[in-house]
Amino acid sequence: MSAVITSIRFYTSAPRRKPKCGDLRETKKHGKQVRVFARATWNGRPIGYLSRGGRICYEWVSYDEARKLGDGHLVPKEGGAA
Repeated sequence: MSAVITSIRFYTSAPRRKPKCGDLRETKKHGKQVRVFARATWNGRPIGYLSRGGRICYEWVSYDEARKLGDGHLVPKEGGAA
């Protein structure tokens, strides 16, 4: 006599939050940083965004560098969270 499957159980958990631009972090070595799109450069000048395999690349930069690159809107106001 063979065994008959009478039920199947599925267990799920909360989905992992996907990283995105504007995420903040603080490290001992680099201080406060914000995540931005990586830029492709030509002779030191940004010419577009970097992607590999059809997926956009990201990098962590300091708050000051983000403002200089034009991503200042991702940096929190002084006295804000992070």
